[in-house]
Formats: sequence, C-alpha cells, structure tokens
Amino acid sequence: MNESTRNWPEELLELLGQTELTVNKIGYSGDHVYHVKEYRGTPAFLKIAPSVWWRTLRPEIEALAWLDGKLPVPKILYTAEHGGMDYLLMEALGGKDGSHETIQAKRKLFVKLYAEGLRSVHGLDIRECPLSNGLEKKLRDAKRIVDESLVDPADIKEEYDCTPEELYGLLLESKPVTEDLVFAHGDYCAPNLIIDGEKLSGFIDLGRAGVADRYQDISLAIRSLRHDYGDDRYKALFLELYGLDGLDEDKVRYYIRLDEFF
Repeated sequence: MNESTRNWPEELLELLGQTELTVNKIGYSGDHVYHVKEYRGTPAFLKIAPSVWWRTLRPEIEALAWLDGKLPVPKILYTAEHGGMDYLLMEALGGKDGSHETIQAKRKLFVKLYAEGLRSVHGLDIRECPLSNGLEKKLRDAKRIVDESLVDPADIKEEYDCTPEELYGLLLESKPVTEDLVFAHGDYCAPNLIIDGEKLSGFIDLGRAGVADRYQDISLAIRSLRHDYGDDRYKALFLELYGLDGLDEDKVRYYIRLDEFF
C-alpha cells in the first residue's frame, strides 16, 4: 500500500494485503475506483466516495444487495463508512465495458446486447422492490442540487443557454403526467454494461437504480448511442430489439434534460 491508502479502514487494508491496485479511469461518477488485481483469488473493484448525500455509495450498495440473484451484478465483498468516506469492495465481472473499442467495433452485436440487457432490467418484478427513484424524488434531488450550487452553471449555459434555476423551472413546467414504472438502472449507458465475448456479463454503476419511468433508461440509452456513433443510425434497431413501439420523443428530451443535474 502507499500514502493514498493511509486513511482507509484498517480492516480493508488487512483484507487487501499487498495486492496491486490500479486506478480505473473509465466512467463519469467522480468516485475513486480502483481495480484490485486479486482478492481471495479473483479480481475485484474498490469504489470510494464521500458520504455526503449527493455522492454516498449507500444507494449503490442497497441496489447491489437487492439485485443479488435477480440480475448479473457484482457481488458485494466489503462495505464501510469511515472518516466521512464510503467504501465498496465488489467482485469484478468478466469482460470489458461496453465503451471499449473492441466492443464498439461490433456495432450491431453491441446494440443487440444493449437492448436485450435493458429489457431484462425492466422485466424485474417491482411489487416488493424497496428502491424508489421516480420522478418526484429526482425533482426533489435536482432542486436541492440547484439550491446548493452542486451543478456547473457553465455546462447548463453551453447546452441549454439558460441557468440551472431556469432549466429546473422548465422541468417543473413540462413534467410528464404519468410514469410507466419499471425497475430502472438509472444510468444506462455503454460504460455501465460489461460484455464478455458475445454475451452480456452484467451491469455496473447502479447508484441511481430503483423503480422509475422506463424512459429514465431509454432516454439515456439513446443519448449514449448518439454519443458513441455520432448520430441516431442505431436508434431504430435498439428500440425494435428492446420492444418499444411509438417512442415518446418529449419524454426522451425531458429525461435527458433532467440528467443534467446528476
């Protein structure tokens, strides 16, 4: 271990021993993520984040625990809250994340796995799901993020030519009347799928998961495809394989705007 680990929980340091840690730079959460070369004979990942309400790993830990045995997600190996930080050690799923160049090179295969993966997430029975991340909660969190100046006004200005307060007001004015509730990943994009060869290995980064409108995921999935390929050429194929007829474009735009606060 080194200077960067000196504030970590002693129990965690004992568990890790002298294994090699490598900083993982894929993803956008802002958390510190380390690839653990070997933990009890297998690779793992360690995620560390501040325990503050808008960065805590507690929602992800709760989601992983509930999803265990329901979806292919990393198994929790160790968790702790220590010194104002949350720690989550979890198994590494086999394969590469969906943004890897070798995965993106097989575009139609990726889109197929992308759509089938989302269909499996949305197919979960939500009747006894304790995790809620629906629109009312998202809007409350967005309001708090605006009030506490936790979003960069320059980003909002560049994308929407308005202030965070104005964008939030627009979201209130244009709020969808109904929600088509499913179990949602919450941040469904290429880097959050792990693919092994030609099969989906599992899902990661589930800190926003919970019962929500299916468009929470569909919207971000479409945006991710557009980002990856530069246009919407695979949008129709994705929707066909997912099984959605009659895309609600207004909802797509709404949930993409809402995501600016997260």
